[in-house]
Amino acid sequence: MREKCRAFYKPLNLMVETEQIESINFDTKVLGVYMKMDGRGYHRLRMSDFEIMWSTGLQDQNGKDIYEGDIYRLTNLSLGRFSAQERYVNDVVVFIGGQFTCSNWNIRESYGEVIGNIYEHPHLLEVSHE
Repeated sequence: MREKCRAFYKPLNLMVETEQIESINFDTKVLGVYMKMDGRGYHRLRMSDFEIMWSTGLQDQNGKDIYEGDIYRLTNLSLGRFSAQERYVNDVVVFIGGQFTCSNWNIRESYGEVIGNIYEHPHLLEVSHE
């Protein structure tokens, strides 16, 4: 099975989706990607120009794939550090201790949705009191 990932290309602030990534060479530190740039469609670019986000293998409540770096919204939250008035919290999906998780809860046990990612939508990490 091929691992799924996507990558944020920092020089152009552009998300490169899974189907656009042709190869990742960890020895030469190069990504082969399909994207329109400089009049060409295929490029071999430095890995250091990307933030690579690996798939968790899970989907949110809407069937959307969940990736590392996604901002995940958990609704009807009842965690101790949040007040009763908060209806949801947004948190970042990270890989820690051999599992994908968020700061206070495991995404495998949660009911929520992907609402963006930390590279394109960092403002979504602000807590709402709606």
